[in-house]
Amino acid sequence: MQPTDFTSLPADQQLDTLYFTGDILANRYEGENIFLLYNLRDFYVELRYDAYNSQLHQVTAFRDTGKLEPYLPYLS
Repeated sequence: MQPTDFTSLPADQQLDTLYFTGDILANRYEGENIFLLYNLRDFYVELRYDAYNSQLHQVTAFRDTGKLEPYLPYLS
């Protein structure tokens, strides 16, 4: 599966895929948002949740390791 294949799935299938085959790597907080980072085989997925309303606002799938920089303090 490619990142674009993942993001083209319906939201419920994206979450199921992350739950059953993804590995959560880290989470971080920024303002009212919670960001969750998953590894899904050969790419990463970031979820952005609104912490106050418990709503998923954005799903981003990527391979660029430069986008992992905000998570480096939380990765061991």
